[in-house]
Amino acid sequence: MKLILLTGFLGSGKTTLLTNLLKTYEGTKIGVLMNEFGETSIDGKLIKGGNFDLIELTNGSIFCACLKENFIKGLAEFLSYDLEIVFVESSGVADPSNMGTILETVTKLAAKAYDYAGSICIVDGLYFLRQFDVILALEKQIFYASAVIINKTDLQTPEILGIIEKKIRAINHNVEIYRAIFCEAPIQFMVKNMTVGKAMNEPTGNTWESRLVTKILKTHEIVDFQKFSGFLHEIKFSAHRIKGFVRTNSGNYEVSCVNDFAVMNPWFGPVEKTEVVFISSVGIRIISDLIKLWGKYLGHTPFVI
Repeated sequence: MKLILLTGFLGSGKTTLLTNLLKTYEGTKIGVLMNEFGETSIDGKLIKGGNFDLIELTNGSIFCACLKENFIKGLAEFLSYDLEIVFVESSGVADPSNMGTILETVTKLAAKAYDYAGSICIVDGLYFLRQFDVILALEKQIFYASAVIINKTDLQTPEILGIIEKKIRAINHNVEIYRAIFCEAPIQFMVKNMTVGKAMNEPTGNTWESRLVTKILKTHEIVDFQKFSGFLHEIKFSAHRIKGFVRTNSGNYEVSCVNDFAVMNPWFGPVEKTEVVFISSVGIRIISDLIKLWGKYLGHTPFVI
């Protein structure tokens, strides 16, 4: 059973790539293990409905002690299924340095082994240079990658894309690099030609101490669309990533924000309550920012964090 790891920082396009993968491999027996850094699953809702088996692990990184045991059990469980390929969508802050050690443990537990094909790393063409010196896991994701997709190339200049490629080559000089929009890439060709590359038996940088502060805002109230939009476009400067679903007086929306790029797309599926995940770029201060800006735009509308 082939195993492929998907890495990439928050908002780079991992779920988009996974959606493309599922379409590309339609008719193939697929398993998907999704890792959400927050305690609420958002990405799982975006891909549900496909013909595949899904395991979701939330509230941490699968490479950290906080979720590693569950990750090992999930991988071992999939080995008992009749599958051809398992895709693991890691959290955006994943440091996969200990993937080799994890797979050794899975083999002992399940008495079976995966054919580990390697990892595909998605690089955010718009924000990578801003993120690189701040998020240490990005270098590890590239270092261990078998292939790199530079995504959102339509939003970046050719000059900056060239600088990004040089930075990637300095970290992993043999890696195949693909440029893409909405993660559209020759996926089957990439998977067929992937090599595992470097050993992955080093200590991971994902620890309890290195975890980014993550908060979830919830309300059962139907909020004013324009007011919530104003709130979103100001709170985005306090977060690396914002995602979730909101109920408004104009209908339900999927919320997606990466750094200062924020969108609200109509969502036609059921939404029981507004539930939005905020991965902070300002540490614990995100709590006071949420309270202050919610009050500024939405007044006394009740909510919980």
